[in-house]
Amino acid sequence: MTKEVRALFLILIITVAPLMIYAFIQVRSLDEDEQMAKAAYEKQLDAVLFSLNQYADDMMNRWMRQLADKQNSLSENVNDLIIGNESIQMIVLRNYKTKEDSIYVNDYVSINDNTYEKVDQWYNTKDSVINRLSEYLEAGFQKIQPADDWMAIEELRPDQTGITVMIYDEDSVLHNALFILERKFWIEQILGLQMQKIDHDEFTIAVGHWQEGQQWPTILYQTTLFSLKKNFTKTNLWILPNTFLFIQPKGKSYTELIQSRSRDNLYLLLFSVFVVLIGIFLMIRNIKNTLKVAQLKSDFVSNVSHEIRTPLSLIRMYAETLMLGRVPSEEKKKQYYSTIHHESGRLTFLVNNILDFSRIEANRKTYRFEDSDLNILVGRIYENFSHYFTEHHVACNLKQSQDPLPVFVDTQAFEEALSNLIENAVKYGNGKNEIDLSTFVSNGYACCSIRDHGIGISKSAQKYIFDKFYRVESALTQKTKGTGLGLSLVKHIMESHQGEVIVESKPNQGSTFTLKFPLTKQHHE
Repeated sequence: MTKEVRALFLILIITVAPLMIYAFIQVRSLDEDEQMAKAAYEKQLDAVLFSLNQYADDMMNRWMRQLADKQNSLSENVNDLIIGNESIQMIVLRNYKTKEDSIYVNDYVSINDNTYEKVDQWYNTKDSVINRLSEYLEAGFQKIQPADDWMAIEELRPDQTGITVMIYDEDSVLHNALFILERKFWIEQILGLQMQKIDHDEFTIAVGHWQEGQQWPTILYQTTLFSLKKNFTKTNLWILPNTFLFIQPKGKSYTELIQSRSRDNLYLLLFSVFVVLIGIFLMIRNIKNTLKVAQLKSDFVSNVSHEIRTPLSLIRMYAETLMLGRVPSEEKKKQYYSTIHHESGRLTFLVNNILDFSRIEANRKTYRFEDSDLNILVGRIYENFSHYFTEHHVACNLKQSQDPLPVFVDTQAFEEALSNLIENAVKYGNGKNEIDLSTFVSNGYACCSIRDHGIGISKSAQKYIFDKFYRVESALTQKTKGTGLGLSLVKHIMESHQGEVIVESKPNQGSTFTLKFPLTKQHHE
């Protein structure tokens, strides 16, 4: 072996050996890194669920402080709690010594002798619980206990759950307070907004009722669509019996990302080692041996192609599932296609809104005005939405002006504005599947109005609904998806047309949005 060859082998050992050792360590530590990442991420999820539990506990302690307010009588405090919290169906106050019960109920609940009998039956099995709660209170700690084994009674709404706590009245007489709650409504009222705040487009958080023997929980509330088929973390909701908090990441989990990154780094390292080996091998070999070099290049390309082909094959395999008809039934197929069509259409509409909004923000939004008849434009949009109305089981009543309504508008922008209002009318209809679309003349303006019979908008919120990103804070609107850009775009479009958009609305009585365009001279002539 010549000196030059020995030097080359020495370079080979010095260069490749550390890389190979590092690659070996990476392979062995890959699983350990994944486990550590998984544990860290699960702790993060547990912390989120703990914060929700703590929030629910704090809210219930606020109720207890209100109940124990000595400025009013205990019965007055009970009535105030029931009036202020619709999720409370019934509150029972039992005198600890005399065992006498006082029952207070919400307006939509009626009670009779059977109610007292059922309450008494529950208390007869809870002496040890009541005594323990009394001991806690005497020790200075007021503990809120889930009302386990509560049997639903017919006089209340079916969705019943309860909590119980010991309390002193204004005369220092000890009572047990039993709260019977409407579980789903309590979750929406107490936890819903807090869950939406924590969500931050990173997690899907849900609350479910999971009884013993039940394979899957019944989801009562979710920030976005919660999938029971994906991995999730759960914990008991401290306050309510048989109720759990669930959380799962959106998209890929942190563990999956760590795993993917570790493998990518490993592949890059192995590829680098491979390249170094090829380079050194080429240095050792006689450059004049072109055929050998060509073969090496061919092997290199083959290996790289294989690395590329593997992920492509996986992608193709999943994409071909629908194409090859492996969906079990025609009904399921139609469901898949319908969902894909609906979601892609909604996404397109959303993307268009965002793109238009970005153009407006950058002052690059332009309009192409032309003479049109508002009746014709509205009729065309009504026809375009006919399938949408049918799909959502909505009856749209169209009433147009008998006279032409000449206006000078950008037809595409008008379609976008009216489409936003129609979509909102359907989304916030609150199950009342009827809307009214009309055109008319008012004070020299050609008007188009869209009226729904849904949830309505409070007076205080109406002055903000046209602001960017603003959404009314209520249980229904927060469950309904949206960006908060639609009405802002409508307002900008109308201002660009020298017109305006007007809203008339009352809570639970529906909303009417009116687009007002200046009539052109043709109308006056």
